[in-house]
Amino acid sequence: MGELSELFHQTIFLKFAAALVALLNPIYGIPVFLGMTQGYSPEERKRTASVIALAVVTAAVVATFIGEEILRFFGISVPAFQIAGGIIVLGIGLSMLKDDPPAEGDTKAAAAGQKKHKNIAVVPLAIPLTIGPGTFATIILFTHLLDDSSEIVTLLPVVIGICLLVWLGLLFADPIARFLGNTVISVITRIMAIILAAVAVEMIINGVVQAYQVHYPNAAKTAMAAL
Repeated sequence: MGELSELFHQTIFLKFAAALVALLNPIYGIPVFLGMTQGYSPEERKRTASVIALAVVTAAVVATFIGEEILRFFGISVPAFQIAGGIIVLGIGLSMLKDDPPAEGDTKAAAAGQKKHKNIAVVPLAIPLTIGPGTFATIILFTHLLDDSSEIVTLLPVVIGICLLVWLGLLFADPIARFLGNTVISVITRIMAIILAAVAVEMIINGVVQAYQVHYPNAAKTAMAAL
């Protein structure tokens, strides 16, 4: 128990959970899921929901364990990725807050998915409509804060737990949509958007500070000495 408590980081756990709940909010994805699976039988819709959940959890786990290695392979610094990821996540949050229509790329992906009726579970419903660039960026940036053992104890339970919520949300999409109604879904989406925007701003600020320290180490030391 003592070793587990040393590996578990409560603050990072809570921030990561808040960000991932906002990004993978199953309530937000229910209308899209129902729209794109019109004409499906209940069994086909359940099967599609399960495939989406499996694809999402697989992508999230891969990002958790080898996301940083992918960045190193392409020669991308963590501060640069943090700033870029924060901007992407902020854009997603603002879009959710304003209730804008889906981005052009998502609309095209959805249209292509409808034409390929049998393949819409993985693309586009799982990727990029459920787990997209903002989610990948968030996962990779939080893994950078922890070592390998701490990632497993702190982050992996959040990934699996929220992916389970996504699966349950899609599995019971029809009754949830009828029970909540458009107004409640819209309110929940906006609350998630505010949380997401706050997380994104913090990501951008941290990225800028780290980039400044990396590129101007002497100036950073001088500023600290002056304080």
